[in-house]
Amino acid sequence: MRYSPSVLVLAAIVSNVLANFTIYIGKTNDITDVGVTFSSTELQIHKRAPLSCSDTGRVIPISASSINDASKGRWACDGCSAKAPRDWIISRFEMYNRNNAIGRSTDHPFPLFNKATGAVTLYGTGNGNYDMRDINNTFLGTCNRPRRPQEMDCWQLISATSMTHVFTCISDLVPNEGLWIPM
Repeated sequence: MRYSPSVLVLAAIVSNVLANFTIYIGKTNDITDVGVTFSSTELQIHKRAPLSCSDTGRVIPISASSINDASKGRWACDGCSAKAPRDWIISRFEMYNRNNAIGRSTDHPFPLFNKATGAVTLYGTGNGNYDMRDINNTFLGTCNRPRRPQEMDCWQLISATSMTHVFTCISDLVPNEGLWIPM
């Protein structure tokens, strides 16, 4: 089979436009005082998988919404339960993505991704596959649940973080560089 040069150029352009990123969900348990532990469920967006424990400490974590609604901030999920994240049957996963998604209380807030879309919502389409849409229901890309997700426990001096790889996504959205903490 022979391809014309224009088809090959188009394929190269498309492959460079789409970005891969991963979404991990975890819990961090911080010991704030002797015998007192604080636990929070958080989302982290990464450029790849699998991760090392040092990767998890270099990303700004996003907390879950307490009312399961990400329209005002954070993230929300239908199907995220008390079970381990690998066992969740997720029908909707929504992330707040306005210009003030990160650093809201600072002078330089920014969205999760390179474009503020209001929200980025993943809707289950079956067999572990998801459509990614913005607040106006515009198609942004696709995600899938890994069949054997990476699960990791990372221990620091006064805290422990457990992370699970829950989504791998392909989209023209690119995670905002501000999510990574310079080391």
